[in-house]
Amino acid sequence: MPTKLKAELVKNLDESVTAICQLSTLSDVANYFEIPEGQLLYILYKLSDDKKYRFFEIKKKSGGYRSIKAPLGGTAILLKKLKPTLYKLYRTKSCVHGFVAKKSIVSNADEHKLKKYVLNIDLEDFYGSINFGRIRGLFMSKPFNMAPNAATIMAQLCTHDNSLPQGSPVSPILSNYIASDLDKKLTLLAKKYGLRYTRYADDITFSTNKKDFPRSLSYYEGDNPITGNVVLGKLLEDQISASGFVINHGKVRLQIPGIRQEVTGLTVNEFPNVKRSFVRKIRAMIHAWKKFGLIEAEKVYISNYAKSPPNIEPDKLDGRYYKSVLYGRLALLKMVRGDDDEVYMKLCLKVAEEDPDAPKKIQDLKQMYKKYDIFISHASEDKNDVALPIFEACEKIGINAFLDVKYIKWGDSLTEKINHALGRSKLVLAILSESSVDKTWPSKEINSALARELAGKQKILPLIVGEPDLSSVSLLEDKLHIPWANNADEIAKRIKELVYE
Repeated sequence: MPTKLKAELVKNLDESVTAICQLSTLSDVANYFEIPEGQLLYILYKLSDDKKYRFFEIKKKSGGYRSIKAPLGGTAILLKKLKPTLYKLYRTKSCVHGFVAKKSIVSNADEHKLKKYVLNIDLEDFYGSINFGRIRGLFMSKPFNMAPNAATIMAQLCTHDNSLPQGSPVSPILSNYIASDLDKKLTLLAKKYGLRYTRYADDITFSTNKKDFPRSLSYYEGDNPITGNVVLGKLLEDQISASGFVINHGKVRLQIPGIRQEVTGLTVNEFPNVKRSFVRKIRAMIHAWKKFGLIEAEKVYISNYAKSPPNIEPDKLDGRYYKSVLYGRLALLKMVRGDDDEVYMKLCLKVAEEDPDAPKKIQDLKQMYKKYDIFISHASEDKNDVALPIFEACEKIGINAFLDVKYIKWGDSLTEKINHALGRSKLVLAILSESSVDKTWPSKEINSALARELAGKQKILPLIVGEPDLSSVSLLEDKLHIPWANNADEIAKRIKELVYE
C-alpha cells in the first residue's frame, strides 16, 4: 500500500533547482520528489482519472463554460512540490505580467494607459494548445536539460488528456515557459513598429501613440472604426501561429481614442481603473446584505447573478459564499485603486457595519476612521490606577473613549494608531503626574493636542495626579484643571457634559 506523501520537499529550494536539472531516469525523478519509485508509478499510471483530478465547469464572463481540472491526492502533492522550482528557474520577461511576482492585471494595464491605439488579442484554448509533446520538449531544453526518460515522466505528471489542465498549480508557470518564443517574436515586432507589447496569460496587448496603427499588424475593414470589423495583419497572425498558438478572432479589438479602452478588464484611458459597473455591483451587494440580511441576500445572488454558483442546498447556506464574492471584489478594487482610495475605504466601512467578522484589515480601517469623544493621554505607570478606571467609566455612560491598551494590538504601529486616534478625538484628557510630565510619549501627545487646540479643532482637559512639576508643560499651567481623587465616575460625567455641550 502506498505510504503517505509529505506535502513538501525536505531539500531546500536551491537543492531542488540543482536536482531538477540533473534528472535522467525514473529513479532520479522519484528521488527528486522524495518518494519510492513504485509510488510514483502508482500515481502516474495506476490511479484512475477521478482519483487524480476533480472535474467541474465555471461560467465565463463572455459566455459559455470553462472546464477546470483540479488535482487531487498524490497528483496534487507532487505538483505542489514541483511548483516552487519551476518558478525559481523562470526568467521573467518585462512584457510578461501574468503569474509572476510583483506583477498583475494592474501592472499590465498600466503599460498601455494614455495611448492613442490599443489592440487586444485573445489566444484560443490557451492551456489546451500546450500539449504533452511541448511540455516534454520544454523539460529536455534549457534551463532543465532533462534526459528524455525523465522529461517524459515529468510531462506525464504535468499534463492530462494531452494538454495542460486548467486548475493545476503548475500550468500557469509552464504556460509562460512555452510562450517565451511567442513573447520574443512579438517583442521584436513591437520594437520594429514602435509599439508597446505585453501579455497576461492568453491576453495579448499592443499599444501606441503614433498617428496611425500599423496596417501590417491590424486595421479596420473599410477604414471605418465605427462600422468596420477589425482585421489582423498576416505578419502578426503568422508570428502567433508559428509559436504554436491560435487567435480567437471573436475577441480581437482595436480600440481608438474617444472610446473606453480596456486592457485585462481595466480601463486605461487615463489610468488603470475598474468599470463603474464593478463598483455599483459592490454597493448593491452591501445594500442587499443590509436590507435583507446575509442569508437572504446570498440566496438571491446565487439564484440571479452567480457565474459559478456553489452546489449547496438553499437551507444550508450560511453566507460564506456571498462574503467570499464580496470580499474578492473589494480585494480587486484595492489592488487597482490602492488601499487609500476614497471609494474603496467608504465601501469597506459600509461592509464593516454589517459584518462583525470582517477581515482584519477592514476592521482596522473601521477602527482608524472611528471618531472618539475623548483621547486619554497618560504614562504607563498611571494606566491601571487612573486611565483604565476613567475609560471604563466613560464606556458605561456611552462616551466613546480611546485608550491605547484597548485598541492597539501586538504588531500595530504605535505612531500610526495614536496619531489617527488623536486626530479623530473631540477632547483630550491629559493625565499629568510625576510619571507623565517628563515622558516622551505623553509629551508628544500633549504637544500635538495643543497644536489642534490652537487651530480650534480640539480641547485639552488637564487631570492632576499627585503633585507633579508642571514647568515642562507650561502651556497647561494656566488651564483650569481638576485633581484625581479616585473619582472616575465623576470625571466621566463631566466629560459627557463637555461632549454634548
